[in-house]
Amino acid sequence: MRSGAGGSPLSSGAGAAPAVRGGLGTPRGPPFRPGPPHKRFPVAAVNAVLKAVLEGCLRELRYEPGLCRQMAADISEVIRARVKELVVPRYKIVVVTHIGQLNGQGVQIGSRCLWDPATDTFSSYVFKNNSLFALANVYAVYFE
Repeated sequence: MRSGAGGSPLSSGAGAAPAVRGGLGTPRGPPFRPGPPHKRFPVAAVNAVLKAVLEGCLRELRYEPGLCRQMAADISEVIRARVKELVVPRYKIVVVTHIGQLNGQGVQIGSRCLWDPATDTFSSYVFKNNSLFALANVYAVYFE
């Protein structure tokens, strides 16, 4: 590697870019605020969204495996969009929806998450009709 006039590849010479005052240039975007969020995640509002979406979509639906598989994906997308409309900055949203047949059997659904209990949270809602059950979970993870 060839060196500049001062003997160092980093020394300024003819053709070197001018230095930016402050060293790193101007910052872009909003200032970084470490620590807890200035606006908490609205769990009650998200619970209302879950209830409205699940009851609106599934109230009269009979369980059919193929249809319910697609409905679970569609419902997750609708819930995600409605939660995003609440405009809570710096939270990453994960929506998981399960739909199953009610046939006199029991079911257990578990989930595990690695998160900070001071900032991260979740909302959950269970819906049942004569033919099916649905469980929707919204996980809100604060992103610093």
